[in-house]
Amino acid sequence: MNYPDIIIIGAGLMGASSALNLARDGKKVVLLEKESSGIHASAVNAGGVRRLNRAFAEIPISAVAGEMWHQLSKIVGDDCGFHAVGQVRIGPGEREMKLLSDRVAQVEALGFFHEELIDAKEVKRLVPAYRGSCRGGIVARSDGFAQPARTLRAFISAAISEGVELHNRCRITAISNDKDGFIVKAGDGRQFRSEVVVNCAGAWGKHIAALIGDDLPIEPAALTMMVTGRMKRFLIPVVGIEGQKLSFKQMANGTVVIGGAHRAALDMKTEKNTVKVSAIKKSSETVMQHFPIMAKSIIVRCWAGIEGMVADGLPIIAASPDMPGFFHVCGFSAHGFQLSPMIGRLVASLAQAKKPELSLDAFSLHRFNKSSRTRIADG
Repeated sequence: MNYPDIIIIGAGLMGASSALNLARDGKKVVLLEKESSGIHASAVNAGGVRRLNRAFAEIPISAVAGEMWHQLSKIVGDDCGFHAVGQVRIGPGEREMKLLSDRVAQVEALGFFHEELIDAKEVKRLVPAYRGSCRGGIVARSDGFAQPARTLRAFISAAISEGVELHNRCRITAISNDKDGFIVKAGDGRQFRSEVVVNCAGAWGKHIAALIGDDLPIEPAALTMMVTGRMKRFLIPVVGIEGQKLSFKQMANGTVVIGGAHRAALDMKTEKNTVKVSAIKKSSETVMQHFPIMAKSIIVRCWAGIEGMVADGLPIIAASPDMPGFFHVCGFSAHGFQLSPMIGRLVASLAQAKKPELSLDAFSLHRFNKSSRTRIADG
């Protein structure tokens, strides 16, 4: 039996960042991963470092996280391939521009000024290869992108160097509790006991929650990405388009990474996904509509990462309603990457019964209706 101060289930970015912060607070932490870290969403996402177009409830966290990305070398010893090239969201028509204009006003009313309304001329200057309809857009000039796998490796390495104990291939099959806390059991017989457990299991967060009788409204989804061969530089910022499914960036090596939340076929029994030709076709058509230069490109790889999705698009960062000492930190709905450095700080406070420096009320389980929080009957 292993007796850490805190058990974290899931060695993706949220788990690794939380473990790192807890270890730096002097806690003995074990980080449990059912496979090897970096197999799923944390290491295979689009890598967007984005404050732009965030849900309003996430903006305070995203704003601090944005500052942390510019200091990442000091935090984890690696800049993680972060490039502050800016992020632009284009408004193709009057309706879309009205939505973007209203949004900027709402963001500024909250006291944040990272989103800037720009006209079509400025969009053309920032994104000269764009050929779609354009009335203007919004930009966050110090946003950008990073390398997901490299980022996860840096956080894991930093956590281990601070004393975090990582257990790969440690699939959790049971969790029980008594007066001394929780006993977390793996399928291979390994056992861990602690008064505090943090569920950072991503798309598997619902399953881990069910082991203690909590029902989280998280559904797994496999979201498609694709990358081209190297092209001559034609794009600097990351580009999205209001009202359309597109995430579009050119990496430092000239390859172009394309996303847009198109779903792959997913079998959670085998934990495998299959990219749909229809999704690739749809994504390619969207790209060609706006960037005809892509007619010269060759798609060299497609993949899909398994994400945990919540209907309202907001993550769950909350204590279990019935199990004191158990916390859920999952359901980031395909936009947790940028938040991860700050999430670790907030979770470290939660796990130590300290008041987090930012409010987490918007991410509570209480926002869901009563039926979605019903405790699962034993058996």
